[in-house]
Amino acid sequence: MPVHRYRAIEDVPPAPVLDARDPVTAGRALDHVEAMTADLPPLFAAGVYRYASIEAAEADRERALRARMRGLRATRRRLRATRAGVER
Repeated sequence: MPVHRYRAIEDVPPAPVLDARDPVTAGRALDHVEAMTADLPPLFAAGVYRYASIEAAEADRERALRARMRGLRATRRRLRATRAGVER
C-alpha cells in the first residue's frame, strides 16, 4: 500500500462516503465497537441483584460505572507513564 504525504491538511482528499444501508458498513462499525470494548471489565460481578427500588438500582449502576471509569483512567495513566519512561 503506497504512502502519500501532504504538505497541508487541505491537500488531503476527503474520506470515502460510506452507505449506512450497506451491511458491510454496519459490520465494520460493530467490529470497531467490539474492539474498543474488548478490554472493559464487566460492570457488575456475575449474579442476580435485588433492589428495593428503581432508584437504588440506578444508584448502584452509577456507582459501578464510576468505579469502572476510575479504574480505566488509572490504568491508562499507568500505561502513559510507562511509555513516557521508556521513550526517554
